[in-house]
Amino acid sequence: MPDTTAKPARAPEVIDQDFKDLMASRLPVTVAREKFECLWDEANSLAAQLVGTERGGPYLALLKRMHETFENHYRGAPQRNAGDRQR
Repeated sequence: MPDTTAKPARAPEVIDQDFKDLMASRLPVTVAREKFECLWDEANSLAAQLVGTERGGPYLALLKRMHETFENHYRGAPQRNAGDRQR
């Protein structure tokens, strides 16, 4: 029988530390993007649940920092979106 207990929500500071560790790593861009997307999804889900509350603000700020930092760090790196085609 699968475990149906929900994992407790991680604090934005914990997600941020994982993100900082990711940015300090020298992973290939495709691996880094996959890890970024997992962290993004986690923070975004929590932000959506807490939007409009005092607890939601730190997650929204984290998402903004994550986006800006990741895009600046990997600017010019190839994208993996299959729907994007060069003409």
